Amino acid sequence: MPAPEDSLFQLSLEACRTHLTTPAQPLDVVRPCTVGDGIEQWSSKEFDDLLLRWPEDKAAQCGLWVPASGAATRMFGFLQSDEEAQSRLWQAADRLAFGKAWKDAVQSRFGSTEHVLANEACEVLWHLMEGGSIPKGLVAFHRGADGDESENAFDAHLALWREIFPNRTKVWFTVPKAKHADIDAHLSASEFATNTDWHLPFQSPSTDTPVLDKDGAWLTDAQGQVVRRPGGHGALLPLLEEADVPLIVIRNIDNAPSPSLRELRAKWTLAMLSACDAWVEERERLRRELTDSHRMLETVQDWLNASGAGIEEGTTLCESEAVAWLDRPMRLVGMVRNEGQPGGGPFWVRVQSGMDRGLVRPQIVESIEFGMHNKHLMAEATHFNPVDMVCALRPGQSLSEFVDASRYMKATKTMQGREVTVLEHPGLWNGGMSGWLTRFVEIPSACFQPVKSALDLIDRT
Repeated sequence: MPAPEDSLFQLSLEACRTHLTTPAQPLDVVRPCTVGDGIEQWSSKEFDDLLLRWPEDKAAQCGLWVPASGAATRMFGFLQSDEEAQSRLWQAADRLAFGKAWKDAVQSRFGSTEHVLANEACEVLWHLMEGGSIPKGLVAFHRGADGDESENAFDAHLALWREIFPNRTKVWFTVPKAKHADIDAHLSASEFATNTDWHLPFQSPSTDTPVLDKDGAWLTDAQGQVVRRPGGHGALLPLLEEADVPLIVIRNIDNAPSPSLRELRAKWTLAMLSACDAWVEERERLRRELTDSHRMLETVQDWLNASGAGIEEGTTLCESEAVAWLDRPMRLVGMVRNEGQPGGGPFWVRVQSGMDRGLVRPQIVESIEFGMHNKHLMAEATHFNPVDMVCALRPGQSLSEFVDASRYMKATKTMQGREVTVLEHPGLWNGGMSGWLTRFVEIPSACFQPVKSALDLIDRT
């Protein structure tokens, strides 16, 4: 779905320059979300009850939606420079799912795998991984019992989803247009994709953002046209609007469930689906009963605040305001205990712009969004966001109005051999979902299996 014209996803060059040259205002982070203060912690009984209550007939209303546009550049980037990491990876070749293919390629290049230096072997691997441009989802992640390649990240996500829903269901992988044919060919031949309605939407070029060089000039191509690049995963939001099921599980492509942990992760996914389904039923009941009495408005307001609305004490909603809150998309986000992983986390934030301006609401915050005055709060965080969530939204519902447009981000990259500044739209689960009703729940750390480096794939089964 193309981004609407004049939306935050189609910024003028002037607006982009303003964003890129004006210092970003740090978020007003109030405190970390903790257990009992923004993060739920389910007991064993509550967890079991959620599994038991799941209505089997709801399978057709569920879908899996995985942002998979990323290339494996960072995963294999160290192959170009880090000698220690090169040596460690080459020594562990037999403990990697792609190890056999790698050794075969080294054998073909040098006639043997013996006495091949780590940097020479890693040069072969860099070529095998298309200079880091191979989609992360096509990298072999998990070894089979015999040590051979078992499955890549696409396969792993499909295998878990099929375990939960053995009958036909829907899956979306957002992919780069340039790699669409390769991924389509893989899924068409994959046993893991059988009995699954899979879709490969790609980010609209209309959401791309221009690139500014360090001298303040727009980077241009050989034809003199301003160079644009994808505007980050937040630009995928228009694609989420296309999903035509009301309950959608979202997880990152590199958080692929390994076979050894598939049963645990399937149970937690199902429990979160069940909890989100019950949450939706509560909302619909309140919507039906809303006109009964003023007392009902108080009940709705209490429910909204338990759902992360952050409505200030002493504020009384009118019926139309309560209905507008109930009509918002909802998300139940799994959080793991903070064990030093890099990335975003759950915090109470005073919203700075948009429909929730001034309200203190639960948000997922990236480290880049902190300022020096509140960076100390990062050290107080107890949980980390693995981006494992269940979303409830009406198919076709417009999601742009719930974005906090002030939460765009800037990053420094190298393009055409030059250092440049690039603009990214508010992150999909950060500012992109700022206005959603939000609940955080603690999930086991074993449900979070990120792969930031190829080294993370050693002994992955």
